[in-house]
Amino acid sequence: MTAWIKSLRLPVCFLAVLLTIVSFRLGGAQISWLVIFAVFFISCSTMLQNDWRDKYHDGRKGKILALSHSRAFLALLLVFWTVACGLIVVVAVKNSNVGMALVAMALVGLFYSETRRIPMVPVTLVAIASGSPALLSIVAGADGNKAWLLFFSATFIIFGREITKDIDDERIDAGYKWTIPLAVGNNWAKAIAIVTIIAGLAIATRISIAALPAMALAIVGVVLLTRNVRPIITRTCIDVGVALAILTIVFFG
Repeated sequence: MTAWIKSLRLPVCFLAVLLTIVSFRLGGAQISWLVIFAVFFISCSTMLQNDWRDKYHDGRKGKILALSHSRAFLALLLVFWTVACGLIVVVAVKNSNVGMALVAMALVGLFYSETRRIPMVPVTLVAIASGSPALLSIVAGADGNKAWLLFFSATFIIFGREITKDIDDERIDAGYKWTIPLAVGNNWAKAIAIVTIIAGLAIATRISIAALPAMALAIVGVVLLTRNVRPIITRTCIDVGVALAILTIVFFG
């Protein structure tokens, strides 16, 4: 059961939910729980879709769930996409603009894995798509000044975070994917990750200075990245620090 839950990568999905909530709060708009549930199921579906598409490649990393239980995994994938599509339709009936934005998010999640060999496209798509929930309040008609800052902050941080994942998988990804570490080497990849994460954190302080103390752990993660600590440890620090910063913005503005 643990492996099935892990395949959903729930922390990433909940981050998308948090970005949506913060977006509506910053825009002074009423939070739409239908939209929040749609974002959650689209995110989960995207995680499953990626694992399904890369199941043979992931087997080399020891991730064999989609490969060894292919029928059950495909059934789960179809269930999540069905729920996500149903929620998108309901949202679109209430607000066609938000519905179309959710469709765009779903399509990116559906076809992201097909871009794996195109230079810069995979990591850029992930970063933009992951940050896009921050823009949903704008699409819904709310004030967008701080929502745009939230989007750019999340996009930069996620861009850098994804590079650290690619550093972990550099040996396995060779010949299968185009990644920044494979293109420019580990040292330059770390430098790019550090710059983009710091830029994202700096933008976040423009949204609310109250988030600054909560970013301490994320800053620790950036420092560890310069010390050749395992990327998975730096990602954990960055993820927890960013989540705390977002929660701070949710509760304290």
